[in-house]
Amino acid sequence: MILLLGIYLILYGVMIGLIVFIGFFIQTKKERSFVSKKGIQLSELTVLIPFRNEENRIEGVLKSLLESKKKPFKVYFIDDHSTDKTVDQIESTMKGESFELLSLPSGITGKKSALRYATKLINTKYVLTIDGDVLFSTNYFLELEKLGECQMYLQPAIMKARNFKEYFYEIDLGLVNAVNVGIAGLLRPIMASGANLLYDLSVFNSVDSIEKHKTISSGDDMYLLKDFRENGKHVRLVSSLETAVSTETPQSFNEFLNQRLRWLGKTLDLKDNLAKGLGVVQSLFTIVFILSIVGLIISTNYPALFIFVGVKITIDLIVFFPYFNRIKRLKTWLLIPLYELLFPFYGLIILLLMFWYKPKWKGRKIANR
Repeated sequence: MILLLGIYLILYGVMIGLIVFIGFFIQTKKERSFVSKKGIQLSELTVLIPFRNEENRIEGVLKSLLESKKKPFKVYFIDDHSTDKTVDQIESTMKGESFELLSLPSGITGKKSALRYATKLINTKYVLTIDGDVLFSTNYFLELEKLGECQMYLQPAIMKARNFKEYFYEIDLGLVNAVNVGIAGLLRPIMASGANLLYDLSVFNSVDSIEKHKTISSGDDMYLLKDFRENGKHVRLVSSLETAVSTETPQSFNEFLNQRLRWLGKTLDLKDNLAKGLGVVQSLFTIVFILSIVGLIISTNYPALFIFVGVKITIDLIVFFPYFNRIKRLKTWLLIPLYELLFPFYGLIILLLMFWYKPKWKGRKIANR
């Protein structure tokens, strides 16, 4: 059994090292070439911010917009039938700024519809979608101007925990983002976040396949990435903090589960063979890891157990360090050992819930099929 454990660690180390570690450095080298003197013009950029009942979180993005050293041509806030005071906050805070507040008509709901409703009013070259609960630096738009022209930019959306419990919610997404950055360096990105997504409007209008997935509540960002990719459009991923936005983690375990189930549902529906393949390989490694631990416990071979788990954790700490260091979340990185111990239980919960539980968002049930 010791030989098999050694083979497992070697195979795992090679796979995760190639994807996350080597892929990271290839990707960051690519990103250095994105900087151009002929960058994106802010006069050709419109920002879309769809929202629903964000009165407790909208303040951050409003403050970020007001304090920005440079600003886009226009900002549209699209109200998805909010029942709280978010609209009042926007109107009072943004008074005098170049913005417009849109309200979705009766019968039109959801983020996908909100974005397309506003898109019809835009005549700039580029569109930037951000969420109503994000923060970004005063230099954010200055940094966007340094990016060379491209048909789509996938930009960082980083969750930031405020207490120990929330670090568990943050690290889950951080690890997935690290894999996405690495696989983008080696092959192509498999994930996008509508919380920080920039694209060419004319290309969007030519490739948008909303009719194929309009009944699915979530995932406009991922479907749009698929549309651009399948139509041979130029997509770049950026992982640096300069053009990142940050957002809070879920505030409860229930909110966390709903969020992850929404994400899982849209990922499964996308039928991306690369993402599916990575998921299968990751699942196999996880299953063998758990079975190995169980086997070592049953055989009471505790020295081998501690060595096996210790080596696995050490591999993960090494390969994920460059990404977490790049986004300045080393406190989160330090919790990888604890996450590894909790992940089997969390993964089992997600697996069971996905078959019968219907996730919700802002009081609405989410359709994933």
